[in-house]
Amino acid sequence: MSCSFKGLLQQIAVTLLSVWVAACGGSSSVPANLPTVEMPVGNNAIAVIVNRGPTGNSVNRLYTSVTICEPGSSSQCQTIDHVLVDSGSTGLRLLASVIRPDLNLNLQLSAQGFPMLNCIQFVDSSFAWGPIAGFDLKLGGKTASALPTQLMGYTSTAALSANCATGLPLNSVASLGANGVLGVGLLKQDCGANCVTNPRNGYYFRCSTANCTAALTTVANLTQQLSNPVSRFSSDNNGLVLDLPQVDPSGAVGLNGTLVFGIGTQANNQYVPGNVLNTSTTGRITTLLSGLQLTNSFLDTGSNAVFFDATSVPLCPGSDPIRFYCPPTRVNGSASLIGTNGATVPVNFAVDNALTLFASPARAVLPTLAGTLGDPRGFDWGLPFFYGRRVFLGIENEPSPAGTGPFFAF
Repeated sequence: MSCSFKGLLQQIAVTLLSVWVAACGGSSSVPANLPTVEMPVGNNAIAVIVNRGPTGNSVNRLYTSVTICEPGSSSQCQTIDHVLVDSGSTGLRLLASVIRPDLNLNLQLSAQGFPMLNCIQFVDSSFAWGPIAGFDLKLGGKTASALPTQLMGYTSTAALSANCATGLPLNSVASLGANGVLGVGLLKQDCGANCVTNPRNGYYFRCSTANCTAALTTVANLTQQLSNPVSRFSSDNNGLVLDLPQVDPSGAVGLNGTLVFGIGTQANNQYVPGNVLNTSTTGRITTLLSGLQLTNSFLDTGSNAVFFDATSVPLCPGSDPIRFYCPPTRVNGSASLIGTNGATVPVNFAVDNALTLFASPARAVLPTLAGTLGDPRGFDWGLPFFYGRRVFLGIENEPSPAGTGPFFAF
């Protein structure tokens, strides 16, 4: 389910699973002999996986491991696994509870000398809140130095979270379904120019005192904002390539894929001419579905299903805010994706009964999982869209052989 910020500046899709999924068991490890894309040669690639996650009940969640270090240190480091790879958001967000207590958090301070805080809100009434720390982030052989990082669920500031939202806080492994979020979307910052000049931006706050007894709205310059780590690399920084294997419609226990940084910068990320969909400045494209132009559409690895509103497909019973579809038999659909450059690409998809899919607790990869979005203008092409595709994501204002970002290409 897409989670759009106010002003449509950015979206994050950290989808909470249905209560039906939470009732299932399963292992969080990925065994051998799974659908796999081999790791390419190069210092700019990392492995990504889909499995049942750290709680053992996740489906269609794309994970990787990240290494954080105290700025400038090569010894004071920690590797954190099961971090959600999210092409629908920008910046690194880690649960404070999973960070080793001996690491110096290096909290980022406002001009007044007090800690800065970051808020991210979701349309499903969940949110993430916490202070900003600075870490060197290592992904494969690449490093983003002194990267602003949100500490989700940081206990010392949790009491002030009402400044962000009053819904469900994503402050634990159980609520997030991951140990953090790696936002590698199309934009360079989570807010951008608006937060540089507008203190009531909804993203950034500052503590009013050193011990943070209250939070006040504040501006944040581009350096202070949570940033796409790829854009902060010294090279291979104009985009990324996500390569996931084809999966049988019946699903799989898990899968192994790759995430390669840069587009056309090394032998392993060369663009083969294909479909390039330029996006709006907020990363939106149009989906043409049943004669309707859904202009608020996007491709999003952080969403664990394909989400769109269809009155002709029955929903599963229940009152969970995230409603999955439960047709009696498989529904085959077709649509066209349209970029701002006018490029049009036909796409087929399928919708199966979610309750039947969830009945097999061993399967973490469900290509035919779909649900309602709650936005009549939108279509969220979640992780199932990426199965069997090699997708290029061009970062805003960065040139590449596929064009200048932001764009999706496949």
